[in-house]
Amino acid sequence: MVTMVADTPNYVLMEGNRRIGPIIFPLLSGIECLPIYGFSDKGPYDKFCANSQLALTPYPLVKGYLQRQHDIRGEGLKLVVIDAAGPRDPLLYAATMEAVLDAQENRTTHVTVTHHLTFDQEADAYRVEEACA
Repeated sequence: MVTMVADTPNYVLMEGNRRIGPIIFPLLSGIECLPIYGFSDKGPYDKFCANSQLALTPYPLVKGYLQRQHDIRGEGLKLVVIDAAGPRDPLLYAATMEAVLDAQENRTTHVTVTHHLTFDQEADAYRVEEACA
């Protein structure tokens, strides 16, 4: 069994006062999916910004935000897409916000990837799938 890991994200990109994330297809399960882009370092978010036409600003991915998202009731899937190269990257890797919060609190350098997002050019949106171990 192979487990995929990614660098723990420490930053998000914001457009104005809103954290941005990829546009996704509704999940087959019917639950809401709330993804945001997260970045481990300056290099990955600079690359994303170079491939995007949005006016984006890096901002620390703070524990308080992750904790509030975790505390909100509901069955939504809350993901952090890690180190995307741009808003139409063919394949993205994501971890749950809870896993990212745990990694930040425990000061671990890596987080387990739990989901893949595959870009559908025709629909201009991502399909979310659980990562296979």
